[in-house]
Amino acid sequence: MDLMPDSNRRGGAASEERISSREVELIKFRDSRTNLQVKLLSGDEFIGAIRWYDDRAIRLVQDDRSEVTIYLNAVAFYRSLPNAV
Repeated sequence: MDLMPDSNRRGGAASEERISSREVELIKFRDSRTNLQVKLLSGDEFIGAIRWYDDRAIRLVQDDRSEVTIYLNAVAFYRSLPNAV
């Protein structure tokens, strides 16, 4: 019976998952509730704050409180916008 903590069993800090720079950026935007402009490959554009994201999609809350889920493979670019005061 192995009683070692999970981190020691898996090799500790050396085997921890790496977080991509995109994920770090999305975490920062989500936590600060920064408005993003998201431009799709189709030319459509959405502006809103991140509600959640995963490795396939991002969910934005728009100014009118409506929400939209966008698949990341449809995104041409996103950028932060200054939040209204």
